[in-house]
Amino acid sequence: MTNRPLRPGETKIWGHVARTVSPRRKPKGKGSAKPLPTREDFGNMLRLPAQETPTAKPLPKTLDVNQDKRVRRGRVEIDTKVDLHDLTQMTAKPALHRAIIRASNRNKRCLLVVTGKGMRGEGILRRNFPAWVADPTVRPLVASYAPAHIRHGGSGAWYIFLKR
Repeated sequence: MTNRPLRPGETKIWGHVARTVSPRRKPKGKGSAKPLPTREDFGNMLRLPAQETPTAKPLPKTLDVNQDKRVRRGRVEIDTKVDLHDLTQMTAKPALHRAIIRASNRNKRCLLVVTGKGMRGEGILRRNFPAWVADPTVRPLVASYAPAHIRHGGSGAWYIFLKR
């Protein structure tokens, strides 16, 4: 900042700015003033949480030997499909449980569940899916589950293999 006098054009601009700005209020007590954030605080504000990818349970050996290969190659025969894409967490879990029970009652073997990826791949439905499948109400019906192949929805979908 220099201590030079303002030019005529600058004084007009400064007058306009000075009319739009009000003076800062002084804090009333010593404890009311907030300390300024440090460089470390800014670093913590910008740091994103670590991305947790849900891990699928490995397919058990009770399924036929080539089942894992078929899953990886996307050659799974899908009997029924459930789309949880636009549902909230509160409505998606009961809808998933109803779909699993209905598919089991109809002797279906494979269920495709579309959860969606969510923003930046951190969708709440996608993250909670493994816990919902492990719920005691539907766990006896589920043989295993695995992430879907890219042609069936990729990381935004899951296969659920039901017991006979």
